[in-house]
Amino acid sequence: MIDIEELTKFVNENYIEPDSEEGKRENPFSLPRNPLVDFARKITGRGGMNSFSGMSPINNPDFSKLKDKIKDSDDEDDFIRRLIFYINKKEMTHPQVYNAAGMTADCFHKIISGKTKTPKRENVIALAFALKLNLEEAQDLLARAGYYFPVPTIKEDIIFQYCFVSKKGPYTIDEVNEALCKFKFQPIGGRV
Repeated sequence: MIDIEELTKFVNENYIEPDSEEGKRENPFSLPRNPLVDFARKITGRGGMNSFSGMSPINNPDFSKLKDKIKDSDDEDDFIRRLIFYINKKEMTHPQVYNAAGMTADCFHKIISGKTKTPKRENVIALAFALKLNLEEAQDLLARAGYYFPVPTIKEDIIFQYCFVSKKGPYTIDEVNEALCKFKFQPIGGRV
């Protein structure tokens, strides 16, 4: 059972208001833009950027940098491979993992088979709790799914961080969801 008083103290000590000067500095979503990501957005016309007109993106000098970056990405960075690595390391079966994460078998199999290109951040966090990962392992799993964790300007992340670092843990997804509900946040997991 999560000690709500201790959790409240932890949240108050670690949470940073997003509108504060420090909050703006700590927000990973307001960091300087990556030129390769900007270029990818530009060639696809996404992210509010105007797409190229009258020019093949392949002939653009920045395209070769993007190609090299993609080519240099290591297969070990793949989220699914890392998820399977942690499942094997913890000697768990797939049903044990998705039941502990509060997911349906269908949701889990879409993630593990790659049918879900990018799993929801909350589902990755639920999987980390199901696998009883420590904070570093959870950060690794989330990073491989393309997420930054924890974000100090998001109270839910501070709650998750507490649950990963608490010496009284590891906590089940039900205990984590109970704590989230006490703070008036939505529970996580694919079955809730």
